[in-house]
Amino acid sequence: MSQSADLARAQQRFARRQRLVRWRSWLPWAIGGSVVLLGALVVWLFYFSSAFAVDGVRVSGADTVPVATIEQTAAAPVGTPLAKVDLGAIADRVRSIPAVADAQVTRAWPNKVVIVITERVPVVVVTDGTRYELVDATGTLFKTLTTRPSGLPEAKVTGPRREQTIRSVVTVSAALPDSLRAQVGSISAASPDSITLNLAGGVKVVWGSSDDSARKAEVLSVLMKRKATVYDVSAPDLPVTKGEKR
Repeated sequence: MSQSADLARAQQRFARRQRLVRWRSWLPWAIGGSVVLLGALVVWLFYFSSAFAVDGVRVSGADTVPVATIEQTAAAPVGTPLAKVDLGAIADRVRSIPAVADAQVTRAWPNKVVIVITERVPVVVVTDGTRYELVDATGTLFKTLTTRPSGLPEAKVTGPRREQTIRSVVTVSAALPDSLRAQVGSISAASPDSITLNLAGGVKVVWGSSDDSARKAEVLSVLMKRKATVYDVSAPDLPVTKGEKR
């Protein structure tokens, strides 16, 4: 009787070891299958379900550009899973707005597209006598007005090489110290090489080209200690004054 009981217990132990061996052999497959299933669930959740679909746009950095214009131009695909949205394409579309210098687009989980814009800052207003165009520090014309805005140097640009002339005017304006820029009533430019600053009281500064603008500004600041009607710094090593008052 004792031998039969011992044999039965031995058989049970053997059976348990066999089940344990089989379970251990299947464990990697079970874990792998669970990982695959979980991965498939995550992919479905983020890329195909509506749980994380775009339901709107959040815009920041807009001051002069209407938010509605940015949202319309961005054309964020509402209803599309956020993970599938082409952020680069949205940023490119927003950058096509003339007054936008740059745009950064990111995802804000679970459902928003975030657009952060950098607007162009006007440094000169260019006019042909009938309209006024705002120009930023890169020489880009980005907005046209029917009335002259205050607080900006006005540049009267003529001649065929208009874009190059405007860039030269911007370079000159950027080189002027604040104290001198405040005295500039307008800037006349018939070409990139013939820029003249028109100051109060009919005083003129012949600047020439935008080359060596920083040097010209230094020379002019010294030269203006002498009262004159014309200051010519087009050749900064050989400056000339006209109509000096003694």
